[in-house]
Amino acid sequence: MDKFLMLYLLLFFALCQSQNLQGVHLEEIANHNMEKLDNVMIQKFGFTRVKEIEDLNQRVYSNNSDKKENLLVITVIKKEGSCSNILSIVNSSFDNMQRLRAELPTIGYVYAGKKRLSSSIILSQYVKNRIIIALSDEVTATGAYQILLVCNHKMH
Repeated sequence: MDKFLMLYLLLFFALCQSQNLQGVHLEEIANHNMEKLDNVMIQKFGFTRVKEIEDLNQRVYSNNSDKKENLLVITVIKKEGSCSNILSIVNSSFDNMQRLRAELPTIGYVYAGKKRLSSSIILSQYVKNRIIIALSDEVTATGAYQILLVCNHKMH
């Protein structure tokens, strides 16, 4: 019984940890081909696939949190000929956003300033090689923070 409880706790904490958004997870997700993406998102990170809001070139995954402040929805958009897929992430957790902002420089991203996406959305940009990760500074109209990962084709 003790071994079963220990295994359960290890699996529980592994899944909880995997659904905390980390910069290295973003890179890994963005670089997988669409055919193998379910293996990473479902089996490794513990997300579920939301097929009813997908199209041919995109996949949507959610952590299905009952608590709005913990909800993560990750949309992966296939970008042919690009250095990575595009990620669009809805993240409700202020704490996760703060951890991500602190982590990005430790994995090689350089803060590149702010960019206005619209009159109400200002993004903080971080760059590494040809990858840009942009984080909304405030909660957007969706009721959550937005995170975008794109390949910058202008950089070498």
